[in-house]
Amino acid sequence: MAGRIVDPLVTAIAVDFAAPVAIVALLASAYTMPFSFSQPLLGPVGDALGKSLLIRISIAVLAVCLLACALAPNLTSLFWFRIFAGIAGAGILPISFALIGDTFALAVRQVALSRFLGATLIGQLVGASAAGIIAEMIGWRGVLGLCAGLACLAALVGWMWLPRSEQPSQPINIPDAISRYRLVLRNPRSYVCFSAVCLEGAAIYGVTPFIGNVMQENQLGGLREAGFAIAGLGLGGLLYTIMVPVILKFATRPQMMRAGGILAGLALMSLGLTISWVGTAVSMIALGIGFFLMHNSIQTEVTELAPSARASCFALHAFSFYMGQSVGPMIYGVSIHSIGFGASVITGGCVLIAVGIGANILISRFSPTAP
Repeated sequence: MAGRIVDPLVTAIAVDFAAPVAIVALLASAYTMPFSFSQPLLGPVGDALGKSLLIRISIAVLAVCLLACALAPNLTSLFWFRIFAGIAGAGILPISFALIGDTFALAVRQVALSRFLGATLIGQLVGASAAGIIAEMIGWRGVLGLCAGLACLAALVGWMWLPRSEQPSQPINIPDAISRYRLVLRNPRSYVCFSAVCLEGAAIYGVTPFIGNVMQENQLGGLREAGFAIAGLGLGGLLYTIMVPVILKFATRPQMMRAGGILAGLALMSLGLTISWVGTAVSMIALGIGFFLMHNSIQTEVTELAPSARASCFALHAFSFYMGQSVGPMIYGVSIHSIGFGASVITGGCVLIAVGIGANILISRFSPTAP
């Protein structure tokens, strides 16, 4: 919720601060870029101090940063508070994935990961849809204030009930951290996985800050409709998490990557039609299903890149994914201005199709069981 909640609010924030939409859209990058760059540091911290402790601290810091965002007196300070929120968020999501990797056997890990992913998607779904509706009543500051309140509640729950690690904390050892990263990168599949999620993040999450503005320019709705449309991405992902146990009975992970890339690519291309806000929402739902079909399969591969250094694996995974999300709005901003929205999403769709097919081929080629 914290990461994507500003997407439907971009136009309102731009009006409030009398700033260009293309600049305000970079608030998404202001969260995701520090989130990304913090990963190589926080991964070893999680391995050394304990994943549960790092998650609890990070949630508490995030709550404070979100409150500061709601009270930001100008656009510059809002950007800075988003940066600090991104650093705090970096200690929650990827470390939680690593904790799940430590807890569940490979045979059931993809289902476990998909359920946790479903929880994150509910936050994304509620955040995007509710933000558009509530912003029309209490403004974008009120929306960020409510998000800060929910983060405080999450911090309280985390400190009270998140299981403590049975392994004692250890000093952070820089040479050990470097050796863990080397261990991860010695596996050739790591380059495939990390490149794939970087391209996914850029192609999909780079376009979301511009959807509300495109809808308004085409007279397809305001903040509320933009929120519903963007929430379709999370709803599609949530539908995937419900279907994944059934899908796994009939499809292998490589097949899921290929099918997900094709579906996501076609759905992204269809956003260029801009027929109605309902049509945009349907396209986003299909995009969410295809994206998470592909992304969750790659995530499961990441858990096995270096089992003894899973926090470091997911640190590099998150670094790559959120780096893609960081540069995505910049790329789309230039592309939409140069060649238009329709041509931009067609290009992004081609990238997703190539990623789904290419990752499938290369991961299979570098698999330890490959001939």
